[in-house]
Amino acid sequence: MNKTTNNREIFGGIFTALLTPMHENGDIDFDSLARLVEHQIAQGIHGFYVGGSTGEGFILTSEERQQVLEAVVKAAAGRVTIIAHVGCISTREAIKLAKHAELQGVNAVSAVVPFYYKVSMQEIREHYEAIMAAVELPMIVYHFPGATGVSLSMDFYEQMSRHPQCIGVKFTSLNLFEMQQIRARCGQDFLIYNGHDEVYTGGAYAGADGAIGSTFNMMPGLFADMYGLISSEDRPPMDALQSMQAEANEVIAHMIQFDVIAYEKYMLYLQGVLATPTVRQPLKQFNAEERGRIEAYYAKSEVLRRHGFIANGER
Repeated sequence: MNKTTNNREIFGGIFTALLTPMHENGDIDFDSLARLVEHQIAQGIHGFYVGGSTGEGFILTSEERQQVLEAVVKAAAGRVTIIAHVGCISTREAIKLAKHAELQGVNAVSAVVPFYYKVSMQEIREHYEAIMAAVELPMIVYHFPGATGVSLSMDFYEQMSRHPQCIGVKFTSLNLFEMQQIRARCGQDFLIYNGHDEVYTGGAYAGADGAIGSTFNMMPGLFADMYGLISSEDRPPMDALQSMQAEANEVIAHMIQFDVIAYEKYMLYLQGVLATPTVRQPLKQFNAEERGRIEAYYAKSEVLRRHGFIANGER
């Protein structure tokens, strides 16, 4: 697939790094997953990033990752763009997931850098090249040094940007200078997704074409509205964007006092989207005191309550 500026029409915007709902026994709750997809689309998001760290991708089996993707594709029914995260430490396993994703008709694949084992930039590049050689889908590199411990070089980005299938990067780092330098080195056709939701507006002004975010699960409409302002032809008023980012950051500041994935699931449970807030071991299950603190915050948070589940057009 050749890269063109038309990629922004397909891949620009707000992409929810989708959670994976679970029953109390830890099995995947496909009914809640379909409801979550519907809820997100109704709130105006532009696409889904499926099977990433927010989706507990590394805790699911490969078969479960495939089942989740199939369920999301079915529920979305072609209405939004879908990026399948196929990242694994094993290149062979990533290729297996990428081939499955291609059969499902997704728009692109993405993969976190191979981690744990110490591999060079060349070996990381060859890892991505092997995945791309196995499928015809566009590839989005996933840069998350806070989780992987791997920092990618500017030379690496520039080399990857020349590959006809590599269309961009999910940039989950607070280093917005580095993000701007990727834009400068790789050009306007290389897509950049802001990955830390608390600096979305800053990332947009540093050159991001959109965002892939975890907290979009809880407050998708807020970020969709922010993107609408930023991408409008008229330069958006800075104070309006600052106010919206501050709304999001108030929630995020509360969230980071807890385990992030468990917190988001609990909020979606309170919003009426998920049937249970279960996360899979070894992630943390909240105790009664923690649940009480989260419930009290939800009760007073206007932004979270206004993102409650909409059924038949009514909250």
